[in-house]
Amino acid sequence: MGYRSGGRREHLTSNDALESIDRKLGFPRGTLYDLCLASIKSKTKTKPGVKVTYRGEIDRQIRMTRRFVQVRKAIFLIEFKITKAGKLVDRVVQVHLEV
Repeated sequence: MGYRSGGRREHLTSNDALESIDRKLGFPRGTLYDLCLASIKSKTKTKPGVKVTYRGEIDRQIRMTRRFVQVRKAIFLIEFKITKAGKLVDRVVQVHLEV
């Protein structure tokens, strides 16, 4: 599933991916991000047509200028259905957000 729009060439972040899914599902901007944050406490949050599941945390190292920095990220699974070529298709997206 492609989330890039138009001539964007920079790296796509998890927040960009969530906003793209928000647009496709017709939700206001930030809805899925809020569901992700809410699912940390209760493991699963739902909204009509969307299910967000918290899968845990992972420690990652990202490279900053000439050094590596430890970053903690939360993992979420987002399940939803979209219409593609006239058929209803199930989609699952895994998103990593900094905690």
